Amino acid sequence: MVHRSWWVRGVVLGSALLLAPAPAWADKLTELEQVFETQQKSLQQLQQEMHRLRQDRTAQQAEIDRRVMEVEKKAADAAASSLLTGYEPGKGFFLKSADGQFRLNLSGYVQTWMQVEGARNEEEFPAGLTAAGLARHDPSTFRLRRTRLVVSGQIFNDFGFYIESETASGSIGTRLQQGWGSYTYAPWAKVTVGQYKPRFGLEMLTSSRGLDFAERAVISRALSPDQQLGATVEGNLKLANMPVYYGVGIYNGCGRVDQCPIDNDGDKEFTGRVAFSPPMPFGTLTIGLNVDQREFRLVRGNGATDANGVTRVVGGFENFNPVGPTGVRLAGNGVGGTQNGFRINGDRITGGGDIVFDFYPFVIKGEYAYASQDRDGLDVGGGNLENLIVQGGYGSIGYWIFGNKRNGLLTNLRYEHVRVDDNSGGFNKALGTVEQPMELRSGTVGLAWYINPSVRLRGNYIITDLAQKQNIVGMSNSSGGNAHQGIAELMVQF
Repeated sequence: MVHRSWWVRGVVLGSALLLAPAPAWADKLTELEQVFETQQKSLQQLQQEMHRLRQDRTAQQAEIDRRVMEVEKKAADAAASSLLTGYEPGKGFFLKSADGQFRLNLSGYVQTWMQVEGARNEEEFPAGLTAAGLARHDPSTFRLRRTRLVVSGQIFNDFGFYIESETASGSIGTRLQQGWGSYTYAPWAKVTVGQYKPRFGLEMLTSSRGLDFAERAVISRALSPDQQLGATVEGNLKLANMPVYYGVGIYNGCGRVDQCPIDNDGDKEFTGRVAFSPPMPFGTLTIGLNVDQREFRLVRGNGATDANGVTRVVGGFENFNPVGPTGVRLAGNGVGGTQNGFRINGDRITGGGDIVFDFYPFVIKGEYAYASQDRDGLDVGGGNLENLIVQGGYGSIGYWIFGNKRNGLLTNLRYEHVRVDDNSGGFNKALGTVEQPMELRSGTVGLAWYINPSVRLRGNYIITDLAQKQNIVGMSNSSGGNAHQGIAELMVQF
């Protein structure tokens, strides 16, 4: 196309030159050469201007790209440092960083009971047991069972903390229920230090918010250690494609910090738990094995206690007395010369197991524990008695009429059996006591309505039979037969 243009121009120019007179031809040639030179200069200038504009555009694009990158980086930094807020029904409010490394949670719950007991009719109490029965009888009453506030969180993704306070703890005022910090190296290695529940037992490790019944079984409260101050190493792993949990810990073993701010005797409590879930053709099966060793001995007038009051100091001795769901001491109350629990002194070694088989709409749970408790120096002349043997368990079955714990109706049944004796064949009581073996059989019928993830309403009907019979007199107006009690509970959590 370019060659053709120059060819045309040449023809035109040549024709003009041939047709023009000679002088005119020379002038015309000079004029055309000047025009041509001028056009060439203009073209060169245009080319130079185009080159400069291209360079300017490249520089401007580079500057724009740099500024865009700066803005994007600032936006990313701002997003990483910003806080996200929200609420999870049943779990509480939270603040967390956009990168997920930091989180602060605020939650809590209130459990209000209506406890129903039989009307007091002391004229039906057996002779000699009226005083003990009247002291044991509790009227029907509303109770603020638990009022908890929980602050927990995560720091730099690997560190965590948990602070739980109880604000309905009666005469002692607000107390620390749990307070601990943790470091997670990996899912199979987590270290926790502070006050919390040692890893032992199914029900004791289940929050009261997650229990199937209004109160834990008698054997769980009697032998599973409650809040203690210490350290735990635990984790989750897989063996042969089977989920396995382990937890081992060392603790003061003398109770919560408000009961025992420092270890009373220097002897530590050691606890271990292993739980695993073998493959099943249907449903989910979890099996747990537990072991605990601790000391109950008075040192400088101080003794170990349990948060639930089963083991405490009475009359200058460590005393073991199982507690029922409404707080009644099942091995007597000591009024009018009656039995008042069992004196103990020395080591206690406890072992047991638990099971959960969940195959919707059914859920089956069970737990068994066996303890051998020293009774050193409690016989005539300071001799040792045969070890006190405490054993028992429970089994429960639940059926979901509809739904689940986010919105559903659950009916359940539980049977309990607990026995306290020794291995002598004929029970040997501690010197200066009227101790006798204790045996409990109890059944509970329950119905729980999970209105939504934050509100639950439930009722329990409890039948209790005790031997020795004198220890049940007065409980819900029992005159020596079965005791019948009821618990209605409203729980609201946020």
